[in-house]
Amino acid sequence: MTKLGPVEHRDEAPSMTEHELRTLLVKATEDQPEGIDLLPAPPRRRRLPLPITSQGRLRIPRPMASLGAAAAVVVAVAVAVAVVLLPSAQSSAQAQVVAAVENTGQESYRIHSVSGPKTFEGAFDPVRRMGVITRTGDGAETRFIGDLMYGKDPGEAMWTVSPRNDAEMAAAPPAVALVKLAPLDPQAALERLRSATDVRESGSATGPDWTGRRFAFTLEAVTGNVDVDEQGRVRRLEVTFGDGRSLIMDIIDFGATVTVEAPPADQVQQAPADKPKPKKT
Repeated sequence: MTKLGPVEHRDEAPSMTEHELRTLLVKATEDQPEGIDLLPAPPRRRRLPLPITSQGRLRIPRPMASLGAAAAVVVAVAVAVAVVLLPSAQSSAQAQVVAAVENTGQESYRIHSVSGPKTFEGAFDPVRRMGVITRTGDGAETRFIGDLMYGKDPGEAMWTVSPRNDAEMAAAPPAVALVKLAPLDPQAALERLRSATDVRESGSATGPDWTGRRFAFTLEAVTGNVDVDEQGRVRRLEVTFGDGRSLIMDIIDFGATVTVEAPPADQVQQAPADKPKPKKT
């Protein structure tokens, strides 16, 4: 039977230089969001000298050395969790408005809008790409079905059909598109808010059966406000154009049934090349 000799015990723990320690801490916290203090300063205490070896290296106790890598991972995870759990008030106002435009486009709804002396009533289903809007008082009407739009002015016997002017509006400056689309195609108008600049939260907002927040924005020569409810949907859009004209649009009855049919074929004519497309503004 072989006799084992005494087990050699070494007191010297793995060590790292101060520079290496600082580098580790910087790497672990380099993604820390602005304003988040993951390591609040402790009460002032008497500073103790660091344990330095004769070779000028920082001595780290064995248990701490074994947990060094894990600690760095924990800090990194804590930073990631903090970012995910940031309250909505800390996210950008523009991001909240863009998200509201996206949410609004996921449901059908009805609208009531006022543009100068004109008033409009409508219903839209953005998902199915259909909608209808009528001008109160004279009955002018525009219907949207897929890529087509049908328009009929008061006193006309025939409907005029033409492709939606999506390409034209996409090429137009955002403010110009908003001016033309706001009274006619609400969802397309809301999409232009993605290009708004100087978006800022300006207070609370309320309406029939909803509460939320108001955001002010600037879009080139256009200024306005957009109200977003607690479900993250656009409820009201107020726009003032460069020439002083204004538009107010209220979005109501989310989830309303929207059914739009094309006019009878014998009552439809193609829009002549030299005739403006249907426009009920």
